[in-house]
Amino acid sequence: MCLKEAMKRAAAVILTVLVTGYSAISSYGAVVNNDNICTIESNSWKDWPQAVDIGASTGVVMDAETGTILFDKGMDDIRYPASITKIMTTLVALENSTLDTPVVFTETGMADAYSGSSNILPQLGESFTMEQSLYMILLKSANDVSTQVAEVVGGSVQGFVDLMNQKAAELGCINTHFNNASGLPDENHYTTAHDMALIAQAALKNEEFRKIVATSDYTIPPTNMTAGSREYRNHHAMMHQEDTTWYYEGCIGGKTGYTDSALNTLVTYAERDGMKLISVVMHGESGPSVCEDTKAILDYAYTNFKCDDAGEVVTAAGQHIVENQVLSDEEYQQQQEKDEVSDVDEPKVTDTPTPEKKDERVSRGNSLFTYVAIGVLGALVLIGILAIVVSLIKRNRKG
Repeated sequence: MCLKEAMKRAAAVILTVLVTGYSAISSYGAVVNNDNICTIESNSWKDWPQAVDIGASTGVVMDAETGTILFDKGMDDIRYPASITKIMTTLVALENSTLDTPVVFTETGMADAYSGSSNILPQLGESFTMEQSLYMILLKSANDVSTQVAEVVGGSVQGFVDLMNQKAAELGCINTHFNNASGLPDENHYTTAHDMALIAQAALKNEEFRKIVATSDYTIPPTNMTAGSREYRNHHAMMHQEDTTWYYEGCIGGKTGYTDSALNTLVTYAERDGMKLISVVMHGESGPSVCEDTKAILDYAYTNFKCDDAGEVVTAAGQHIVENQVLSDEEYQQQQEKDEVSDVDEPKVTDTPTPEKKDERVSRGNSLFTYVAIGVLGALVLIGILAIVVSLIKRNRKG
């Protein structure tokens, strides 16, 4: 075979591999489908209290202490999070810095301080403490501050995003991928209601986070570049008692979010009668509608479930909850005996346990799988090119 023909065949092989790789990469950015119609999955669970539908595309209610899921509407269906991303941003910053760490605005943070975006209108070189910055992130939902904190903590925005994705993986968030610290639109920045509940649960265990998220109003004193103070009010309307329309008794706080692609998203913490709940609703039509949805599913949860003396979640009538089913005392006893037999007959697993119910979760667009696929395809491209080059060299030598 002549050199010219060999080169043509080589080009054809490389093109085929590259097209295949491009298709995989393209699908990587297309995991969110806002048109998916989700139903209330928890209504199909055995003897589960029935819930009415909500307007938001997806939603979940989780018991904050045990992780028990009480309401599930498409909780594993992937959506854009918008600014509820900032719960993870705050958690990662708290775990990787100190409250007195200086946050000085560079061109990186200034790039997100543009009109039409939620920001604090900083000046280049203006300095805040990390503590002040985190209040502005959670209360003001400041995109520019989120980006600047990311650079300070991570060394670069990408370095911080890597920390966010590592933390998400640690928490068992298998349908989540972050691409920025703010939640600004990005097709490769996505999560689910369930994963956000896991993130919100982890954040609530942090004492400083609990303090910030429950704060109604906060004042930033004059800085090195401004003479006046800045006053911010928590965006979560359900925590303000004077707002009689949206106030929800027991609301601790949470985080709002909105972009044109995500629509309205809302994470809410609430506590009543010793039971602390986390609700997440995503892709809601309006700010008022996600508040209405949140009230509805929290009321549903508090009406139909409670914590017993042992701290376990049971139904309002005291029935047991095991693996997404309500069991009578007799059924529960049988389940316990069955589990005891299984523990004796089956060898115990010594590896780190997977997150609760992880096997039940459908991982559409699993980011880890996608990374592996893209890596394999990239390797194939390189191997193909090397093989062709070696083949051509051998042929030329024979010629």
